[in-house]
Amino acid sequence: MLRNPMPISTARRRLIDETIDAYVDWREECARVLEAYHCWLGAPEADTALSFWAYMAALDREERASEVYAELIGRLETASAICAPESLAEGLSDGDE
Repeated sequence: MLRNPMPISTARRRLIDETIDAYVDWREECARVLEAYHCWLGAPEADTALSFWAYMAALDREERASEVYAELIGRLETASAICAPESLAEGLSDGDE
């Protein structure tokens, strides 16, 4: 029989929401990188340099968004390890030894 899951604290729920938002932000920046890349490829010769720098700026924004998302994932993993019931944690480590 399944037991009721542990209630999620307000702080943990907020962290989950922030992580989901960061994922969406990162994916949106990925789409902007692709758009900027295509603009650069199709730019008239006179606009090539400007289009290239717009593409580079999009890459920088995507990189920063990925770093924010990665940091939040790390915080979630840490919080999950701290909150995991001992029996679950022991069951997971049994196969690792």
